[in-house]
Amino acid sequence: MKLSGKPDFKDSLIRLALKNYSPLDYSPQLIQLLAVLYPENDFHGFNKQDLHRLINDAVCQGYRGEQVLKYALFKQVQKKNMVAAFEMRVNKSRIDFLTINGHTTGYEIKSALDNLDKLAKQSADYQKVFEFNNVVIDKCHLKSCLAIVPEDFGIITVAGTRKSIYRTAVLNNNIDPAAQLSLMTKRELDVYFDQAALNDAEQVNKNFKKALKARYQERWSFVVAHSVSILPIDIQFFFNTNIDPKYIYPS
Repeated sequence: MKLSGKPDFKDSLIRLALKNYSPLDYSPQLIQLLAVLYPENDFHGFNKQDLHRLINDAVCQGYRGEQVLKYALFKQVQKKNMVAAFEMRVNKSRIDFLTINGHTTGYEIKSALDNLDKLAKQSADYQKVFEFNNVVIDKCHLKSCLAIVPEDFGIITVAGTRKSIYRTAVLNNNIDPAAQLSLMTKRELDVYFDQAALNDAEQVNKNFKKALKARYQERWSFVVAHSVSILPIDIQFFFNTNIDPKYIYPS
């Protein structure tokens, strides 16, 4: 895939391309997106797999958005004995990444391109349901973040390709069993919570973890098993759909 000219990897252009990108796009749509990033090239001779890969490479090399940070979290835990999930709904918020093993650990991402307008509300929602909570932030947000998130939240800073643990998460003592139960489906309530469990906060938390692990086990195992074939920017799509990558990236 030899290209000519210098690519235009401005954050604004990559963000626009990502906004219009879907792993389900056909070649003509992918070519339109690539024409914005590589204006001096003609992509009509490229197969669909190569087109996806070029978009992925542009994002991973020249973008500071959340897709890159989500994949970094995936790589960090994919070989560990745990289950994880992307974008779990928590009240009116959505935690970007969650791991479930002996504990529930949430990660909220705020890239250099994000603002912190919702962070206080998100932090309050996550503190009600998860045992450990973290924010993964671009270093530019550190001062503002310290004034917003609770003291038991971990803070991981990102500067370019470097990550640093600014503050380690502490076990959360503010879990609300009612908030945890509100996130369960009717079936999960029937399977994991009898009347005795409903009246015991410690048991609610224990069964909450069991239910989440069962909910996400199959989807997580799929993306781990197929990770070699999945492009980083598409990892959440495959987690949600469990479509065989060969149908998305035909050569």
